Amino acid sequence: MFNPITKVRWNCIFPITIGGVRVGSTDKLSRELDAQSSSKPLCACRKGATFWFGVKVSFWSPNRMIDVVTEPGCMMALGADLMPTHGRLQGSQSSISDGTNTRKMFAQMHYYISPVWKMLDMFTDLPCLNDDGFDVAMITEVLPTWQSGTLGAIIQPEGILFGNPAAGLACMADSAAAAAGKVIDPLFWCMGSWGATYPVAGDIHFDDSVEAWAGLAARGTFMMGRLGALTISSADGCSFIPQPIWTKSRYKYQLMEPVKGGSCVNVGRPGALWSSAKHAPGQDNAQFMLFEKVICCAGVSTP
Repeated sequence: MFNPITKVRWNCIFPITIGGVRVGSTDKLSRELDAQSSSKPLCACRKGATFWFGVKVSFWSPNRMIDVVTEPGCMMALGADLMPTHGRLQGSQSSISDGTNTRKMFAQMHYYISPVWKMLDMFTDLPCLNDDGFDVAMITEVLPTWQSGTLGAIIQPEGILFGNPAAGLACMADSAAAAAGKVIDPLFWCMGSWGATYPVAGDIHFDDSVEAWAGLAARGTFMMGRLGALTISSADGCSFIPQPIWTKSRYKYQLMEPVKGGSCVNVGRPGALWSSAKHAPGQDNAQFMLFEKVICCAGVSTP
């Protein structure tokens, strides 16, 4: 079962920016995001009849967990098999006979609401932390569209716009940026070296199994946005806003199972830079912690 104390890589919450002052190590992705809170360190918010004034605080918050499993119904966060499918909906790996030596993976995805700060009863006084309880938000075993890319194209026809060579060439720039630790948000249909967000289904081409797990976890995050279940904190730190199209730079992933990752990675980061020795023999189910960049207006409320 999920153990937040031992499985979460806690150094991923850094850097923390308080009123424009950075605490902890930084990278290119965090530096660009922290500029949003550093440029205007003071903030003022209103919620109903309540006002509060303070300083902006930004940090990476572990809010969601994602399973990528080849065994349908295997709920890794719960340590149980809740949906025996009797051999149906099983994950698979197969080779593609087109001379490219690439392979295709199919796996199911489980998306959990898991506010770790609240589970550990920490930082509960911050007004903009996600206050939801632990819940299973999505299991793809019940989604026909996840089992077939063709069905997915019926309910998300915009995917046809990005299934062409021009859109694919644009993803090369996204892949190069991801290798350098950056993310190009306007290219929302690209996941760097992890593939493409479309079709929103459980099939993905891969050379590295760990990289393919990360690609399906990221695609699941994108799908939750298309279903209206994804939000990010606003730039002023006062509220959460819906994300029907994800902002990739606001998310990074940490591998928890089968081998705990040594760091968090931005969307699309090449597996050659982080996935070595992360695929334990005989372990084809993976679990990720999703860290979200939170910008919060922390201060004193007035009636």
